Amino acid sequence: MDMTDALAASTPLAPAPHVLHVDADDTTALILATLLVPEIRVSRVDSMLAAAARLDNEAFDLMIVDSDLPDGDGQELVDSFRARGCDTPVLLYSARQPSLHHQAHAYLPKPWTSPRQLWQSVCRLMDLDVHVQR
Repeated sequence: MDMTDALAASTPLAPAPHVLHVDADDTTALILATLLVPEIRVSRVDSMLAAAARLDNEAFDLMIVDSDLPDGDGQELVDSFRARGCDTPVLLYSARQPSLHHQAHAYLPKPWTSPRQLWQSVCRLMDLDVHVQR
């Protein structure tokens, strides 16, 4: 074993950042996971109720939220967690233009956003090196 192997073996890797993707669209979920994994762990839920349950029990580095969810408005989900003191960065990724008073950190239009633009936005919101991949 040379010095590089010894150093790599003794230095634990930092866990991958964890993203909660809140979207009922299976195609969007597949595209987003394909783009982000393996550098970023992606957990996906398809409703506000499921998102609330995950957020009550887990910490995430970023939330990617669609405004149009089967059980309500994703922007209201973000507002409710902001009211509870949750400061996790949020990317609204939706076909619907957000209100002027949304509490997300960024908005990208779906499906017109390029994979590169989505990757760069996710990296910027989590303060990651954009050139890690892509």
